[in-house]
Amino acid sequence: MGEIKSTLDIIMEKTKGLTMTEEEKEGLRRTELAERVKGWVQRYSDNRITEKTLKSELKKEGQDNYSTLQELLKVELVESLQMDGDNVKLLELMKDILNIKKDPFVNIIKAFQNEAAFEKSKSLEKTKNILAKRGVFGSAVIPNLTIDESWNAYYKELEAVYKKRLQSVTDN
Repeated sequence: MGEIKSTLDIIMEKTKGLTMTEEEKEGLRRTELAERVKGWVQRYSDNRITEKTLKSELKKEGQDNYSTLQELLKVELVESLQMDGDNVKLLELMKDILNIKKDPFVNIIKAFQNEAAFEKSKSLEKTKNILAKRGVFGSAVIPNLTIDESWNAYYKELEAVYKKRLQSVTDN
């Protein structure tokens, strides 16, 4: 009876003799570090690790990777900021570990929230007027914008614009 090979054995046979360039090795190392950082930030956000634990994890990686880890941590923290959520913990982490001032981020998030609230009230009023023309009106009528495709598209577009602004703060 023939030998049954595992997937790993087949892959090892097919890749025998192949080697990675230094650039590929560096890319793989950076990807692995990015995944590790993403995990730390997620666990920190979920209150499964403390800031102290996160700092010790950073130190465990060693001085060789420290600047890369700081860069990756900055990117991950900015990506994790929620335009309509509670960002206090993430902003504190930025300040404490990366020495990044949180005020520009807070200002951008507040500006987003103000603009979104203003546009939402305009859309609600517009929808109420449309409903009133159809004979649906009164104080109990509250339009549901979550099912309005144009509102959802506008909100996502607005959110993307402000996310870019958040990212530009860290680029400077």
